Amino acid sequence: MSQYVYQIHGALENARGQFKGLRVLVCDLNYFDSVDVPVEVLDNETAKFLQFRLKVSKQPLDIQRLPVSVQNRIREPLGRWLDDWVLKNFYGNISKSKDTNP
Repeated sequence: MSQYVYQIHGALENARGQFKGLRVLVCDLNYFDSVDVPVEVLDNETAKFLQFRLKVSKQPLDIQRLPVSVQNRIREPLGRWLDDWVLKNFYGNISKSKDTNP
């Protein structure tokens, strides 16, 4: 797996203000891209907490200002999701599927 870095750029909301995911900037030595990560990547409790923070705050969501426990509940599943996304979108499908043709 190649090394990459990411930065959470902000929260995604629908027209009614419901939290729908995160916009993340991702890069390695050769590629740079932006990806919208769906809310389903996060657990329900974390998604509800972020929805609440978006409603009560008039400032953009800053993940680094959230409690460390919440940051961890965001970064852990996000990291796993981004690992798969980077492999697929930066390097193509590199799954170890076996060729079934003789």
